[in-house]
Amino acid sequence: MNPGSRSLVTSHTVVLPVFAIMFLTCASSLSLTETSNRQTDEIASIMEELATNGQFSGTVLVSVGGETVYSGAFGPADIERDVPNTLDTQFRIASATKPFTSLLVYQLEASGRLGFDDKLSDWLPEFPAEKGGNITVFQLLTHRSGITGEGRIPELAQIERHRWTREELLQEIAGRDLVFRPGTRSEYSNYGYFLLGLIIERAGGASYADQLQERICGPAGMTHTRGDDNDAIIPHRALGYDFDYLAGPQHAPYLDMSFVFAYGHLLSTVSDLHRFALALDDPTVLPPDHRNLFFNRCGWTVQSTSVGRDGRSIRGNYLSGSINGFASHILRIEKDGIFIALLKNMKEPGAEIVVKWPEYITSRILAVLYDEPYELPKKSAAFAVFETLRDQGDEAARRRYTELVIGEDPAYFVDEAEFRRLAEVLPALNDVIGGQR
Repeated sequence: MNPGSRSLVTSHTVVLPVFAIMFLTCASSLSLTETSNRQTDEIASIMEELATNGQFSGTVLVSVGGETVYSGAFGPADIERDVPNTLDTQFRIASATKPFTSLLVYQLEASGRLGFDDKLSDWLPEFPAEKGGNITVFQLLTHRSGITGEGRIPELAQIERHRWTREELLQEIAGRDLVFRPGTRSEYSNYGYFLLGLIIERAGGASYADQLQERICGPAGMTHTRGDDNDAIIPHRALGYDFDYLAGPQHAPYLDMSFVFAYGHLLSTVSDLHRFALALDDPTVLPPDHRNLFFNRCGWTVQSTSVGRDGRSIRGNYLSGSINGFASHILRIEKDGIFIALLKNMKEPGAEIVVKWPEYITSRILAVLYDEPYELPKKSAAFAVFETLRDQGDEAARRRYTELVIGEDPAYFVDEAEFRRLAEVLPALNDVIGGQR
């Protein structure tokens, strides 16, 4: 199946009026407009254009005031078997797993089962006391423990393919030096959340999976969220792909899901992630005393995101995750009741010339909701010329360059940086460009 082909499932729900709310953003005040069928159609046009261009494979859901105004599924869940993505397709959500882990910790703390000041070695006595005796549960939550991050592990590509028992991975982490004294600074640590997963099981007296179901998924009505298992038969599970400039979609490098327990091991759908967001208003799910901590520090984070083409932005709760062949993105703007979830099973490692990163998409969706100017997605002129050179040779590529760049074809986006990046992959592109200038 061509990566541009797609299966589209849309929801055209008319939402009850949402009153305009004015609030300060980083660049200017934005006003949420009353959601309409026109806006639903505009969002659909944006997503269909992305799919047609081969710029997105996955699912998306947009809601306002708790009501879904648009949902869609695009591209293949399994290219070889010609299985399309649907709204029931389950994707690896990568670091979007972490809010589930932090929420379980908050619930256990609120019920008195553990304390934020508890030491790592209190719960995991196998962890060396000279290290674990100085690390608190709260430092693990806030990435201030000194436990190494994966970026410091040169052999990561090898060890993530290994089938790990919990005990083996605990020893792997315990055997590495702390990278700073606990509490003195912060550094993102997936390993720290693996340790939290073990603490949750010991403090809660049940498996992570059982506590996830009992404490979060059950109350929220989430029926398509679970831990991934490489060996399990899981209906509607998507495969993950990397986009290669020379070869097109390729199977993403193998990752054994035992390696990402509690920090990147969950599967979910956009609908379930929406249910999760709605359930956070339930005080029995998110303890009220932990609400500010969850939305502003350890759960979602707060940052600005762009809106449309005029440089405007708005602050909201932002969560993203990336794992081999998959990416997740969740955006929540509480004051206006906006929720957007994007799940992808096609990535372009190191760039976004072809497969677009989430803010490219959410910026346009937010522009529709706030009635701000935006441009429909355009194809990359650089990649179109690159493809022509790759498949048809120099002369055809020069003609293509003339058509798209010199002729200023409005359907294509021209970026010199994209040409330079692709010329690193196919140096003959420099000759094609140079001969046209």
